[in-house]
Amino acid sequence: MDSKIKDVMNKEFIKLSPEIVGGEAVQILYKNKKAYAPVVDDEKLEGWVNALDLLTGCKHSKVEDLMLFVDEIKILNEDDELTDDLISEMVKNEDIAYPVVNNDNEIVGTLSVFDILEYIYNTNR
Repeated sequence: MDSKIKDVMNKEFIKLSPEIVGGEAVQILYKNKKAYAPVVDDEKLEGWVNALDLLTGCKHSKVEDLMLFVDEIKILNEDDELTDDLISEMVKNEDIAYPVVNNDNEIVGTLSVFDILEYIYNTNR
């Protein structure tokens, strides 16, 4: 596949603040039909959270206490190539999505398996 991540990623994504509580974050994800979101402070990626983490944590805890930190997650750069190895890794690890940053480490999107499927579907039409 000869595509950059920025060509496939979702640029209209939900961002969560590390300061909001888990219950509020679950409601935001639910309303937007998302199962994951980057945790962002001043446009910088602070962590990653998925709905399961929020639901198993205390609904009164702050997101920063429930999220995975940047050293615990895979982060993609928008200029990286979307490779078969990356897709295989997502499938093998059952990772639904990854955060995408630019060269200034600012969050610019998310890349999910659904984004990849949509891209493949649209390019093969």
